[in-house]
Amino acid sequence: MKEKNDYNKELNHKKTKENKDNCIDIRRCIEEKTEHNKCKNCGEEAIYFSDKNNCWLCETCRSIEEKLDKLADKMEKKLNKRVYSFDLNELIECLSKDEIYNIARNIGVNKISGLNKEKLIERLLEEYKGLVEKRLLVFEEERYKILKSYVDSKGVKLFDDIDEEEADKSVYFIQQGILFPTVKDDISVFLMPEVVQELIRENNNIEYRRVIKANSEILNIIRGMNKVYGILRLKDAKEIIERYCNIENCEVGELIREAGYYYNEYREEGIFIVNNEIENFEELLKDIDKEKDLSYAIIPKEELLNMLEENWVYNRKAGKAFYKEFTNMFSVDKDMLIAMMEDLIFDVQENEPKDSVEKMVELINIEHEDAKYVAASMMNKFVKKIRLWRYKGSTINDIKSNLVSVKENKSIGRNEPCPCGSGKKYKKCCGKDEKVINIFK
Repeated sequence: MKEKNDYNKELNHKKTKENKDNCIDIRRCIEEKTEHNKCKNCGEEAIYFSDKNNCWLCETCRSIEEKLDKLADKMEKKLNKRVYSFDLNELIECLSKDEIYNIARNIGVNKISGLNKEKLIERLLEEYKGLVEKRLLVFEEERYKILKSYVDSKGVKLFDDIDEEEADKSVYFIQQGILFPTVKDDISVFLMPEVVQELIRENNNIEYRRVIKANSEILNIIRGMNKVYGILRLKDAKEIIERYCNIENCEVGELIREAGYYYNEYREEGIFIVNNEIENFEELLKDIDKEKDLSYAIIPKEELLNMLEENWVYNRKAGKAFYKEFTNMFSVDKDMLIAMMEDLIFDVQENEPKDSVEKMVELINIEHEDAKYVAASMMNKFVKKIRLWRYKGSTINDIKSNLVSVKENKSIGRNEPCPCGSGKKYKKCCGKDEKVINIFK
């Protein structure tokens, strides 16, 4: 979750005779200090002037700029050693042994650890086409679209013409030896070897398009599942995917693995697929194991796919309801409120809901006690609708509903362990004051 200064805002009542309901105005609290220069990047007090960028920078941003400049100089020297050629042999020979080894390993060449550079090149060239052709079978429409754009551009793109998102994802293709960064006439470019262009052209048919369309559907579901469940056994992931689509002729394991490298949203940890937002997945597994009788939540396919859209948090039914209720009471910028919702969604995965709400109320710096209570109540209602990793994608409201069913169908002794998995006795947890569940005391 963001620090207090990240929000940099205050809440004040609008005192109007016409409006009996006080409306809280959440806005950026920016105090202009004319006696100080502001850093162009972060807005903090600047102490250095950059002649190169013609702007003021703070100490932190200056340090970052210097590191980036050094990295750019290093990359420029490195790229100047590269050749401008569409011949795979020529492209590979100018690389270092380590670079060749990494490409060979990433693309799937086996038993190469003891080879010298000459033998390494020989093995890579022998197996390259077949391995790339095989790799194309686990690509989806997005990756194919990027590669097809190189074929349409005669195998080369200027680096400056590539948007930031594609440039980031191009790293994946560079690591696979499918694209090669180089320089032509002092201009940085990415180019595709002719052998790969041939494979793309050969696969430009209806049959291959059916393959990548099916892969796209499976991967979009997996990426949605990654956001909902947080951590999954590969075996369980396959079983859940089968609820939504046919995977009979699909190498699901390889599909998931390669997409993990490309999207950088999850990673493999042994037999588990783990959301990259999770640092200590072992602790989460312990929490999940406490819910022994809890199955993975059955989530509509449309909901999983919607999670890949921009502002998916806001576009959910729960998000829109929270936004409407919150903005009826508070005057708040839409982007800031969406950021608050996103922070709550991630923070509540690792912390108790009550603690996450209290932290958020503190971060947005609400001064009035009545306003704090109202904001906290709205947030409490919202977090109860968040799908939690420790509940295998169920919400607090889902768990509450399950406990209601348990109470209706089974008599629970007051001194027995509470079925919610808290480890407390029923009388001191969900059975307290004859309530089924008591999340926010």
